[in-house]
Amino acid sequence: MRNSSFRTNIEFIAQIVIAIAVLVVAGIIVKRHVFPERRTALNRPSISAGERLNLADVDWKQNKKSLVFFLNKDCRYCTSSAAVYRQLTEEAFKHNVKSLAVFPHSAEEAKAYLESIKLSTDEILSSPLPPYKIAGTPTVLFVNSSGTVEGVWVGDASRREKQIREEFLTLAEKPVD
Repeated sequence: MRNSSFRTNIEFIAQIVIAIAVLVVAGIIVKRHVFPERRTALNRPSISAGERLNLADVDWKQNKKSLVFFLNKDCRYCTSSAAVYRQLTEEAFKHNVKSLAVFPHSAEEAKAYLESIKLSTDEILSSPLPPYKIAGTPTVLFVNSSGTVEGVWVGDASRREKQIREEFLTLAEKPVD
């Protein structure tokens, strides 16, 4: 009789432990998918709208409006986003928005990569990313004539094509300040 009572207590405790474990796992899943954190590569700070972008040798006043791509030839999301970026550069051309690509590689490597993904930009810059508060690639910025960032798109653009295009067109069609 005592064994069955002991066994019942162990089973009851085991059921409680299992129920708690299920609740914890469910909570973690909900937190990650319903309330995702904004994560950045290597926990670096990421540039945001309203901040000034200081790129050497870029005259923002002359450019008036610029679309700046921070890319890396080894970045799979840069490659998967190429079709969206081609559309953006076509729209940029139509709206007199200058397009620039910034790479942490040599200009030759950057040019070869852009050719491989069939992306054409007005200018290619070779520079390390950390000085620009770029958390990772791909990062695309819309910059106005004073060098202030007005739009930021980070990560795989292929999943947000419509949203990015609409936001870009809203900024591109805005009168120059």
